[in-house]
Amino acid sequence: MKKLALIILISMGLHQLTVAQKTYKFYNKQDSIDYNHYSLIMRNGYKISVEDGVFKRELVDSSYQDPEKFISWDSAYSLSKQIPKFEYYIRSQSESHLDSDQLKNHNQYDTITHISFEGLDIKRLPLFKLLKCKNLKEIELVNTSVKKIPWLLNWKIFGLDSLETIRIYNHAPGERIKFKKNTNIKELVYRDSPYSPIPNNFHKLKKVKEIDFARNDFRSNTKFHLEKLKNLEHLNLSRNNIDLQNLANDSVQNLKYIVLSFNNLTSVPKEIGLLKDLVDLQFAENEIKSDQIHHALGSLRKLEVLSFYKNDLDSLPPFIFDLKNLIELDLYYNQIEKLPKELGNLQNLERLYVAHNRFYSIPESIGNLKSLKEFYIHHNRVSYLPESIADLKHITDFHIHNNYFQGFPEFILNYEKLEDLDISFNEIHKFPPDILKLDQLKYLWMRGITFEASSKEEADELKNTLETLQQNGVKVSIELDQEISP
Repeated sequence: MKKLALIILISMGLHQLTVAQKTYKFYNKQDSIDYNHYSLIMRNGYKISVEDGVFKRELVDSSYQDPEKFISWDSAYSLSKQIPKFEYYIRSQSESHLDSDQLKNHNQYDTITHISFEGLDIKRLPLFKLLKCKNLKEIELVNTSVKKIPWLLNWKIFGLDSLETIRIYNHAPGERIKFKKNTNIKELVYRDSPYSPIPNNFHKLKKVKEIDFARNDFRSNTKFHLEKLKNLEHLNLSRNNIDLQNLANDSVQNLKYIVLSFNNLTSVPKEIGLLKDLVDLQFAENEIKSDQIHHALGSLRKLEVLSFYKNDLDSLPPFIFDLKNLIELDLYYNQIEKLPKELGNLQNLERLYVAHNRFYSIPESIGNLKSLKEFYIHHNRVSYLPESIADLKHITDFHIHNNYFQGFPEFILNYEKLEDLDISFNEIHKFPPDILKLDQLKYLWMRGITFEASSKEEADELKNTLETLQQNGVKVSIELDQEISP
């Protein structure tokens, strides 16, 4: 019971710490009032905060300590979850950057490479000071009200052509920041600015290669016109509410990496086919259904990484197996019951993540995936794997825990490069001494297994094998009460 109580206390502490690191914005005042009301019900009138790493619990309204006056905790929790809100993180200045106060008293401007400005009172940048910083590489704005980035910062006549990165966090709502011809900028970060419209004229950053627009709550009607950015390679649009059809009006060249996680997407439209050069495509944490994925996805033949982590897939469209350059396929947390035999077409695949689905079996064609290194199939309904899987000689990570395996899968002993093995929570009661031949093994997970032996000699052999593994530096994870019973 003491252990249980400690776990609960730690969990509560971690939860409260997480809450303290983020905050919400609401779409109207009444929603904010209602959310505060339900929160006080759940906390019995207390406000919980964290200051300098210390939890503080302060009673702000004693009337909430009379449960008969209010709805139940469960009802308050349910209603609070229904209130539309936008979650974002409050940023602090980068400690490695020179701040605005230090800039005022600084004399050796040529040594300044990174500057950070913080505070709503900052409405414009100190241009003439910045023009003296001939080696400036990065400007960071945190919680400011700056309205524009002066184009003179990249004018070669002043010698200030080293500036390549602009980072803007928690920009003041209602202020649409403007860009001029900052032609040398290669990386733009504009994030954690809820309700903010997309930055004005960001297309003028002609040399930009990376854009991070995460957590801004951009609306579905936002226009991006990516075709204007000929050098753009990386784009992060996670935690917005964009419409994929508005990503481009024309075929987009050079864009290789795009993150579309947490966008409340329910489909993948045909416009995805416009992004011909994509190498990495992330759809994690959406609500996409299998029959709402347009076959244009199958035309992205350069794709190497594809993630549908935590969506609503119940099957895999056949055109996905036309993506023969795939190196990584992430299908964690879906409702898929079957992998088709076409899986074997993905012969360049190195990482296959299909855990937390509803699989009963894996097709024989998996043996064609000769490049496969990481295979995660845990938390499914699998009781056996095809014989061809023994041919996967490059496996380094193999996780089959929380399935229905009856006995140790002997083919594992063929994996000479195996480093990380998890066989926990299966009907496995022993493991062979030959496991010692896997000299690359670093981690062995065997939780929830009851070890059994038919004789004292066999029990001793199991114990000796376990001890030898540990002596060889293998980190073996078992539960404290696990025993070997002859």
